[in-house]
Amino acid sequence: MATKLLLELKNLLADLASTLILGKNKDAARLALKLSEKSKALAEELVK
Repeated sequence: MATKLLLELKNLLADLASTLILGKNKDAARLALKLSEKSKALAEELVK
C-alpha cells in the first residue's frame, strides 16, 4: 500500500509542477489539496 501511495504522490507532484508552470493556479490549488491528503494517508500507513 505504501508503494502505491508513493507512486500517486510522485504523479501528483509532477502534475502540480506542470500546472504551476502553465499558471493554472486554481487547478494547482486543487492538486495541492489532493497531495496533502495523499501525504497524510502515507504517513498514517507508515505508522502502522
